[in-house]
Amino acid sequence: MGKLDNLMDKISTNKRNHFWVFSSILALLSLFMIFVYQPLCPGQDYFFHARRLQALIDGLFDNPFMIYLDYAAVDGYGYFTKAFYPDLLLIPFALIGYFTGFTFAYQLLIFTFTFLCGIFTYKAVNYIYNNPYAAAISALLYTFCIYRLLDIYNRAAIGEAMSFTFVPIVFLGLYHIIKGDYRKWYIIAIGFSLMIFTHLISSVLMFITVLIFCAIYWKSLFRDPKRIYYLLLAGGITIILTAYYIFPMLEQMLSNTFYYESRDIMSKTEDATDGLHWIIWGMFTGIVHPYQVFIPGIGIFLTLAIALRLFVNEKTKELRSVDIGVIVGLVYIFAVSNFFPWSVYPFKLLNFIQIPWRLYEFSSFLFAVAGGYYISRILITNKRRLLNAVILVIGLTVMMLSDSQFYHEIRSNRPITQQADITNDYHLGGLEYFPEKLPSIQFVHQRGNVIIPTDEKALISNIERERGKTSFDLVSSGNNTSLELPLTYYKGYKATLNNKEIPVSESKNGLIQVSSSGSGKIDVYYGGTTTQKGSWFITLISIAALCVYIIFIRRKEEKET
Repeated sequence: MGKLDNLMDKISTNKRNHFWVFSSILALLSLFMIFVYQPLCPGQDYFFHARRLQALIDGLFDNPFMIYLDYAAVDGYGYFTKAFYPDLLLIPFALIGYFTGFTFAYQLLIFTFTFLCGIFTYKAVNYIYNNPYAAAISALLYTFCIYRLLDIYNRAAIGEAMSFTFVPIVFLGLYHIIKGDYRKWYIIAIGFSLMIFTHLISSVLMFITVLIFCAIYWKSLFRDPKRIYYLLLAGGITIILTAYYIFPMLEQMLSNTFYYESRDIMSKTEDATDGLHWIIWGMFTGIVHPYQVFIPGIGIFLTLAIALRLFVNEKTKELRSVDIGVIVGLVYIFAVSNFFPWSVYPFKLLNFIQIPWRLYEFSSFLFAVAGGYYISRILITNKRRLLNAVILVIGLTVMMLSDSQFYHEIRSNRPITQQADITNDYHLGGLEYFPEKLPSIQFVHQRGNVIIPTDEKALISNIERERGKTSFDLVSSGNNTSLELPLTYYKGYKATLNNKEIPVSESKNGLIQVSSSGSGKIDVYYGGTTTQKGSWFITLISIAALCVYIIFIRRKEEKET
């Protein structure tokens, strides 16, 4: 026992040792998670996100500005998911997938973001509360919370699952804005940028969460107006950093009308709320599952963690801050219920989030931080802390075993190699990014891969379609001939006749239409826009400039110290 006490003392008193012990446990649990959820089964959004990654792998070297479509989608008509769904953080995994194959890249992505989620949470909580043990417990509770596991596997909502990783960075940056060193405003800008590059809806909900905490701590902000200035500065820099995604998306949105705007294809938030009994179920899921596909919730471990507040008897500003986080988390859980007025202004403005239980992402983080802090205040001795850590690791292991078995039972009925076709909407989710003029997905399927000229005398031959480029020979009668191609219209398409550019427009059916006044070889391809190319440079330059600024500031602080 004496040797164990000495070892625990060394670990607890040396922050570096503590971090390495924690990171080792985190890595082992992350690998265990990957192992027990094998083999992969297609969750709800698996095929949609698999197409995103595969399209990036296929288009990786086509253009130096990373301008590409999912050329293979919809029998070759193409789908521009990239314009609406960010892909920057997928690039390293697409590069790996190019050489190793899709499956390895996908699994590596899950492992990497799981490990980083734990590391970032540990660093953020430890910095704010100067409590390594609380940081370690919080990181494990959050990284392996049941809602995150549900996102990764049962839902396969990889974009949202990736966004979990950067929530701690945003909160650390927010701490510096409100209470800490506001000259570190760049932390919240980096956190928000990374969230935007993973999942826009989660970023909007994160922004609302930041506004809530700013309202709670308004005295700190107005006591020193510079904090407000640096918060606004961080917001402006975030927009510049994310130019690669934000500006091209806005350009496409302004250039056309799409299904998500004109058709009732997405569920309304008020229609996706849960009854009180399901919310209670969600607070105790993880070990035992009801006979349902899945029940979203914070899970039993986070519920027990915040219940430990009953055993903490102290009054400190740290305790008050985690209590405030718990209250916000409970409000978010209430917002998931059908008692919340989602149909009333201003809440109805958030209809685009589709499912209110996305808020569990933030409740899970706030509860995990509170739970880690509560446990650290209840358990004072090293022996009790060690025992608690062992119990937690065993508990998380059992939870993953149980949930993975549940996952395989309900998801293994669909083959992961399922072919994309008209019967499954070509694995394009809600089809929300099709032009409004496109009559339907059935119209595309029935139309086939034909080129339709307005001039009946025009002759089309030698049609070739390869890697997003459509080429054919046209023999025209000399009149101005319009041709409708089997390509979905998005701004940025280019066309040439004998290597000279010709006009491209949207047909009455939402497809690419080119106009030719002569005969020759026509090439049609997606060449992108000036905005897409310019925004790529803006993001690269702004990232480099921010890195230089951070290095300069840190060196200046070191000299002052």
